[in-house]
Amino acid sequence: MKITKNDYNNFYKNGYIIKKKFFSKKEIKNIYKSLNNLIDIVISRYLNKEQLKTFSLDQKYLFLHKYHPKLKSRFYDTIKFLDIINEISKSKKFTNTSKQLLKEKILFNEAAQIRIDQFEDSYWLPQHQELGQISTRLVLFWIPLVDTNHKIGGLNIRPKSHENGFIKYKGSNKEGKEAGPGRQKIINKLFKTKKLSKYKSKFIPLKAGDAVIFHNYLFHGTLKNMNKNKGRWVYITRYNSPRKTPFLNNLDVGLRLPYNYNYKYN
Repeated sequence: MKITKNDYNNFYKNGYIIKKKFFSKKEIKNIYKSLNNLIDIVISRYLNKEQLKTFSLDQKYLFLHKYHPKLKSRFYDTIKFLDIINEISKSKKFTNTSKQLLKEKILFNEAAQIRIDQFEDSYWLPQHQELGQISTRLVLFWIPLVDTNHKIGGLNIRPKSHENGFIKYKGSNKEGKEAGPGRQKIINKLFKTKKLSKYKSKFIPLKAGDAVIFHNYLFHGTLKNMNKNKGRWVYITRYNSPRKTPFLNNLDVGLRLPYNYNYKYN
């Protein structure tokens, strides 16, 4: 995957770029195959072989959600250890793209993950900046494995908001899940101020396999999935800049930056 000069300029101008068909249909199929194999290990004590064949991945996940939520959580938590999930994140199309955007010769790659959002989930992701990572400069890949639209929800961003750098606001020193959906009201109020009112929210509909690659200071979040039968499965991975990693030159800082770290001056 080649990053053009126009891609590079748009990344820093708008805070994100979209690369169509970043994942091929074959790659998506292989990811789903691995997810099915994993969930079958978890669910096989409750469903017979014939049911396993007829149930879709979404049906299996919803079955666990309804009857065995603790096992559903264990399935979710172990996805990031799947070989295919990590092999893909180490492929050249990811690493070369990230090196070009960050102007780095080497990278730190956070563990890749699959995020699953379903209708029954009470939690959805309010807009935020990407804090609490290894570095103060990173790029994120958000790649849905399903088509996204207003019904199934998807990525919701504020283009160009990254140009302000780190913005401190009430609750910015907390991780998103800890802050809860109520954070969105705080963010909406923040972007009604005179300085920030020009940064409007934008929903990005995508086809399965399209990648949104964005700057860590771009305000981004997700909309709730309103589709009762279909989960929103999204591949996410991050690449950190070693030159912007305080752990390497500040003995008072741990490897993972706290949410109350003074990002403004780094």
